[in-house]
Amino acid sequence: MFSSCLILSMVQVTNKLRNTCSSLTTAHDNRRHELDLHRQEIEDLRRVLEERKSDMERVEQEKERVSSEKETVARTVAALEADLKRVKQDAEAFGRDLNALRAEKEAAEAKSKDEIAKAERVKMQAQAQIRILNEQLTAEKERASRVNNEVV
Repeated sequence: MFSSCLILSMVQVTNKLRNTCSSLTTAHDNRRHELDLHRQEIEDLRRVLEERKSDMERVEQEKERVSSEKETVARTVAALEADLKRVKQDAEAFGRDLNALRAEKEAAEAKSKDEIAKAERVKMQAQAQIRILNEQLTAEKERASRVNNEVV
């Protein structure tokens, strides 16, 4: 009986050890599964972190590009403003020149009108003198004709 008790006791110990081993294996498997889940979560977080890092680099590059374009636009605007100022000054100078030319033209036209008017007066005076001379000539011809008639 002793050996049967011993065998029974050993069977119980073995069963107990099997149960313990089984529960330890199950716990170990559960921990391993939890570790695998945590590892997967860490990998997912690393991937997200890399994507964010990549996004941040893209944003930084875009920011630098926009800044560069902004500087280029600012230089272009400054150049255009300088050109506009120069064009405005040129336009003002052309305006002054145009006003001077208009004044010269008006003066020349006024002088021309005066000369035309003077020429017209001279012409009228000449026509009047011609008319008077013609009248005198006619009168002298008539007188000469009378004198001729009287002499004959």
